Amino acid sequence: MCRKAAFSVAYKRFTDIIPMAIDHELVFGVERDIQSALHKGLGITGPNAFQIARELVQEPPNISARREELQKKLERLNTARMELLHVGI
Repeated sequence: MCRKAAFSVAYKRFTDIIPMAIDHELVFGVERDIQSALHKGLGITGPNAFQIARELVQEPPNISARREELQKKLERLNTARMELLHVGI
């Protein structure tokens, strides 16, 4: 019975290590070339690099408008909550 349990544990360890080794190699493979791939793929190394980087991090107008709308709604809700606390409800 003990021998069977030891085989079971060894089997589980082997099957756990193989996917971990594959993941490890993939991560290190990506890590080696990630910086050059990002520079080439994003195009942020040329003369227009600053403008390109600015456009990449700029928030879309619809997201900005939605955030402002939600902030105003939050302010109204907080004001209403404070009024209700002062009334004693």
